Formats: sequence, structure tokens, C-alpha cells
Amino acid sequence: MKKYSKAFGLITRNVDKLSPITDFLDNAEKYNHKVDHLIIAYEDDIYPKILKQLEARIKVTLIQRGNASQLKNYLRDIGLSSEEVEIILGTPYREKYDKISYGTSRNHVLIAALKLGVNYLYFFDSDIYPKILTEYHDGSSKFTEIDFIGSHLKYLQKNDVILTTSDYTGYYIIPKMNFPYMMDLLRGVQKEDRFYYISTVDTPVVRDKYLENIFVTQKALGGNLALDLSKKSILPPFFSTNLVVDNECFLGRGEDTLFGPEIHGKGRCLDIDLLIFHNCFGDFPNKPSIFKQKNLDRFFYACMGWLIRNPFLNWIRKEDNIISEEINIEQRYESLIKGSKSASEYFNDKRFLKLPKTFKLSYEKLNENIQNYKDIRNTWDKMYRSIKIGDNL
Repeated sequence: MKKYSKAFGLITRNVDKLSPITDFLDNAEKYNHKVDHLIIAYEDDIYPKILKQLEARIKVTLIQRGNASQLKNYLRDIGLSSEEVEIILGTPYREKYDKISYGTSRNHVLIAALKLGVNYLYFFDSDIYPKILTEYHDGSSKFTEIDFIGSHLKYLQKNDVILTTSDYTGYYIIPKMNFPYMMDLLRGVQKEDRFYYISTVDTPVVRDKYLENIFVTQKALGGNLALDLSKKSILPPFFSTNLVVDNECFLGRGEDTLFGPEIHGKGRCLDIDLLIFHNCFGDFPNKPSIFKQKNLDRFFYACMGWLIRNPFLNWIRKEDNIISEEINIEQRYESLIKGSKSASEYFNDKRFLKLPKTFKLSYEKLNENIQNYKDIRNTWDKMYRSIKIGDNL
């Protein structure tokens, strides 16, 4: 195994463009960091021309989610049964609904990194860039490039640090909006703390300083995340929930949010105050409008994802003694009825009427999700006991 070997990890639908992958490769080269591997968990297509250009710069490992035979064979080789392999890598909603949970997708990358003997794994998403938005005024913006790998590594190399992460500059994931009973809707999806921001702010987050306010956190963000894999014995799997509503499969959000609480108490998870740029609407610096269809879709699916995640998130946070207060389910449900009806009328979009039903179904599925998680944890622990770091895919 190479000492201090590093890898970038990316999850994407298709391998069809160079950026932001090349942005991160250029950034690593600029600051004299050798990155040994690029691990891409993709789902559908690979453009040969793009792959060839990437392979000219770095060793690329491609993992097709839902068809990762090399990972499945590897897990069997180290002693896992076919049933246990399916528990970790199974994609039960792919064939019928064309959906793969976020947690399973990240685990594909994580297992590949362990198999390759990687020490430090750096995740970024397909709309994230290694720079900070430092100024924005009337559509004019200024960026500062940062040492992405070095900034994470500075803290990740400390003995008790397992994970480093931080938030983003750029527009918030939900555009500015306000409508009657919006607070009720946000209360129903457990996002009431964002009411003031969503209802008043239409400018992006900027930051002219960084690496100053370092603190222990339980909030991990998957697009700006680094892991010390030498501490593999205490790294949990990523986990997220799914739900079928009216014969459509929806993905629960927050596989990264659920990752943080599981690390809490076993080692430090640090927010390193490195707010790299998130071009979440794909057309920065254009000001996002909630009335643009793709943005309204994003809001609806975010609401569904939060509702599907929340019961399990509340359970695991209580299990790990992170929160002690009881979540008043009935009050939140009543708020959601009021808020979702108002949103449906305001946006002329009947999809929002699904939210109360989703709320109830998510709580009804909680025990099943808890058992699924325990099965994954037990199998994951067996994998860690069996794995030999440094083999080759």
C-alpha cells in the first residue's frame, strides 16, 4: 500500500463532461498534491473521449452502480455471503423505478477506495468547485482558489479526526420564496429554522476568509467531505432511505447527514470552514427563481426527501444521544397538511398534496428502515474485519 495515498470520489449519472473533475485535478497539481485514484460511481453512460482524457491524467476506477461485479466479487472473496453482499450493494429499486439510494451510491465509492488501499478519500459532487465565492454584487462575482486537498489534510491528519467537511458558498439549495403557511410547510418537513433565510435572502453566500472557525460538528456534507480510511474500523456505512408513493420511488435525502451522528463520540468530525463553491442551479450567477420549473421540481423533491429521511434521522440522533427532546409528530403532521395545501395552490402544483401521505408512510416504514440499517451495520462490521487493504481491483 502506498503511504498516504489519496483518491477523489465522485457519484454521477453519466461520465459525460470533464468539469468539475479537471478543476479538482488542476487544483491538486497546483498545490503539489499527488492524487493516486479517481473513483467514479456512475449509473448509465461513459463517453469514451471524456474517459480517455481523464485516464491520461490519473488512474480511473469506474464502478457502475447496480452492476458492480468487481466489488461484489471482491466482497465474496473476503468471505461475505451472496446475501450479505446484497445487503451492502443491493439496488432493489433500480430495475422497476430506476432509482438507487444515495447511501448505496456512496458506499460503492467507499468500498472501492478501501479495496484500492486509499488512505484519504475526498468526495466532491458534480456541481462543486475548488474555489470560494468571495464577492458578489449585482451579478458581478469574484472567486478565490483554495488548496482543497491540503486544507482538508491539515486537519484530517490529526490523530482523533475521522472526517473533515464544510458547507458551501453560492446560492442556497432552495430559492427565495414566501407564500401563506410556508412556515407550516417547513415545520412539517423539519426545516423551520430556514424560514427567515428562504423568505428574505436572494443573494448567494459569500466568504472572504476561511480556515478560521474550526469546530466539531455532526453535520457532514457529501460534496465537501474527506475521510481518513486508516480509521476504517470506526467508519460506518452511508445509509439513506427510499419510499414508494403512488407507484413512484422517491429518494430520501441526507446520507451524509446520517453519517455524522454515527461518527459522533468515536472520533472527531470537523467543520474546517472551507466553503467551496456550489453551483447548485447550474447557471450561476443567474438569480434562481422558484417559478422556474426545474427549481420548483428541486423544491418538491427536497421536501419529499426530507420527509422520507426525518423519521430515521430522529431515531438515530436519539439513539446516539444527540437529541433528547421528543418530536411532536402529530403537530408537525397538522402543520404539513396546512402548508402543503397552500403550496399546492400557490404553485398550482398538485404534487405537494403528496407530502402529508409521505409523512405518514415514512413513519410507518421506520421499523423496517431501522432493521435494514442494523443489517447493513452488522454486515459492514464483518466486511471491515475481513478486508485486506491494498489489493487491486
